Amino acid sequence: MYSILLTVLLDLAFAAVPAAAVVYMFRYAETLRQAEIINPVRVLTVGLLVWAFYHLLDAGVLLIGPFFVEDAGVPGLSAFIQTRLRWFTDAIASAFLIVGFVWLFRRMIEILDGLRSSNQALENELDDSSEREAELKARANTERAQSQSRSEFILGLSHELRTPLNGILGLSGLLANTDLDPSQRKLLATVERSAQAMLARVSDVFDLARLENNRVELRSVAFRPAELAQTILGLFEPLAGEKGLELALEIGENADSPVLGDPVRVRQILNNLVSNAMKFTPGGSVTITVRQSADRAGKNWVEFQVVDTGVGMDAAMLARIAGRSGSESGGDSGLGLSICHRLSALMDGDLKISSQPGSGTCVTVRLRVQAEPEDSGQD
Repeated sequence: MYSILLTVLLDLAFAAVPAAAVVYMFRYAETLRQAEIINPVRVLTVGLLVWAFYHLLDAGVLLIGPFFVEDAGVPGLSAFIQTRLRWFTDAIASAFLIVGFVWLFRRMIEILDGLRSSNQALENELDDSSEREAELKARANTERAQSQSRSEFILGLSHELRTPLNGILGLSGLLANTDLDPSQRKLLATVERSAQAMLARVSDVFDLARLENNRVELRSVAFRPAELAQTILGLFEPLAGEKGLELALEIGENADSPVLGDPVRVRQILNNLVSNAMKFTPGGSVTITVRQSADRAGKNWVEFQVVDTGVGMDAAMLARIAGRSGSESGGDSGLGLSICHRLSALMDGDLKISSQPGSGTCVTVRLRVQAEPEDSGQD
């Protein structure tokens, strides 16, 4: 009896997810239409409704079944639904969810690119015509207000997307602990990998939108750059082993001395740089170097360098990267690199890239930090 009640409660909880999605879609229907993302949201909602259908059916059998069939037959009917119908509904729901997320993500990127293009076009017009300065300033203010509004919407939407994505990952973990045949387990693994990848992309879009809105505040916390780099090394060692890459860490001068800065954002930068290096290095090595120094003006700097032996980049690609200065998000590594550019600038630092086709890439990021007082850790 306890297990049946628990199953019914879980089914009803899972069915509440699409209900929330439908409420959200109707609540912000006009905004979704203006942003031209109503269709991908509908696709997502259909996927969630198909998913909810199974759980409502299972809960209905367990709740209402005893009134129509013998008590002994209810578990059998529920088991029949779970074994024969579940894989079919999960496959359909997963297809709709994956298509909807991909469609929505691409549309969000288009919106961001369109906003940046509009702002750039307005600035060019201001430079070309001084006679229209007053009119263009008014238009620029309007565009900025619209940009702010849309960015706020993207921030809200990205936050809302995290909830169902985390729900999918959590439910995938629960489903993995049930009895599944090999084909169902393979399908579940595909759903989980897709959800994890989409969650990472949504998080990148969320961070980039916050950076563009100047809504990222840096903390001042004591940390050791060498320990932070060692953490990143441990994070990527399993992947390096799978790809047969040599992953090394070189600790330079003063890198183990404590400094004051934002270790979360520094870790985010280094994580993105190492991830890109691993992605575009089919063989050879990836080397992380960390060092700390002070210039003649007394400013303290932490420098991270990521060198790989991957495919490299030609002069044209390097020129495009330098020209956009992290303001575009296109390309395989565009989102992560844009975030790195903006975070390094936020920390009064810079990011430089040197590369040769077929000879690998060297990315150097220098970040401003403060030296921790010598007596900060003493009583």
